[in-house]
Amino acid sequence: MAEQESSEAERINYPARHGPFGSDNKYHVVCEKWKNYAIRSPYVKFMLESMKKLGCEVNIEKQLVCEPCSGKVLGGFDSRASQIVLCENTIYSPGCMKDVLTHELIHAYDHCRAHVDWLNIHHLACSEIRAANLSGDCFFWKENLARFNFGLKQHQQKCVKDRAVKSILCVMDVDENEARNAVDTVFDSCFADLDPFDRIPP
Repeated sequence: MAEQESSEAERINYPARHGPFGSDNKYHVVCEKWKNYAIRSPYVKFMLESMKKLGCEVNIEKQLVCEPCSGKVLGGFDSRASQIVLCENTIYSPGCMKDVLTHELIHAYDHCRAHVDWLNIHHLACSEIRAANLSGDCFFWKENLARFNFGLKQHQQKCVKDRAVKSILCVMDVDENEARNAVDTVFDSCFADLDPFDRIPP
C-alpha cells in the first residue's frame, strides 16, 4: 500500500458519487487529471506494458479508480475487484500520483503473475518488499535528501524493510514484531526478485 501508506486502501463508502466526494468534486477532477498525466510516465507505461504481456491488460477507466479513502493512505490495490485505488483526498501532487501508481502496479503485477494470497503475511511481505524496492519509494535522493536519512549503510535495504513493515501494519491486524519477522523471512529472495525490470530502476 502506498502511504502517507498500503495493499488495500480502505475506501470511504458514500451512497452515491456526489459531494463532498464525487465525479463533480474538485478533488476527483484533479485526481483524474493527475492519473492521466501519470499513465504517460515511462515507469507506469513500462508496468502497464509488462502486465499486458502477462495477459493482464489494465483497463485505465475501470481498474485505475480515483476515490476517497480513510486514514492516511495514498492508494491501494484491491485484489477482489482487481482495481488500483488512487486516493483523491490524499494524493497531493502529480509526482505523488506517479509514485503511488507505480507502487500499486507492482502489486497488480504480482497478483497477475504469482496469484498472491493477500491474506498470507509472507506473500504480502514479499509484494511490499518488491513494491518498495522497485517503485522508487527508497531511491537514494528521497531517503537522503527528502527524508534527511543521511549516512545509512545499505540504505536501500533498510528503507525497503521499514516501508514493507509499515505497509503490512496498514492492512493486517498484526503487531510490528510479526510484520518484521515476515519481512525478514522472505527479504533476500524478494529483494532480489526484480521482475519485470532487469535491475532496480535508477
